[in-house]
Amino acid sequence: MRVVMIALLPVLALGFAASAANPVSAPFQGSWQRCDTYRGDRVCSYALTTQRGNRVCGVESYFASGRLYYLRFVGTAEGSSVRIDKICGRPGSETDTHCADQAPRYRDSTEKVGWGTSTDMRHVCKGRLHEGRRGKPFSCATAVRDAGIPKVRRLTTDDGLEAEQRAWLASCTAGRE
Repeated sequence: MRVVMIALLPVLALGFAASAANPVSAPFQGSWQRCDTYRGDRVCSYALTTQRGNRVCGVESYFASGRLYYLRFVGTAEGSSVRIDKICGRPGSETDTHCADQAPRYRDSTEKVGWGTSTDMRHVCKGRLHEGRRGKPFSCATAVRDAGIPKVRRLTTDDGLEAEQRAWLASCTAGRE
């Protein structure tokens, strides 16, 4: 019996080493960024996301219609897709709700503050972050090669990603948004 146990120890050790070398996949852990030129200026859109288990937290910034928009979201990951459960930010195409700690002091009484709902999804495939809507099929196999925002090791600019956003992201990842 001891001989069998001694013979199995190296095999078990290799199994544990292999599982430690291949941690559970977290496709939404990282940074994505795309920069373009608008009227001679460099403008960048980015997403910075963290993942703990199936909980995904993110901050995003994008440029549209001559304005800079930002948002925060909390979502639930299912494989390489995340369903955005709640969202807030600068009201625009993604949300109609200001984040509570970032709402303008002087705003219209009809403007919403706090978390809003979303039908948005995000998908990671081929090193890119893609947007989608719930109920609309998305397949990495048919995704356009250059669509989506490419994953980067780190953001090349910190414009718009204040310490406040980073602090919120860390808090959200810990389960306190």
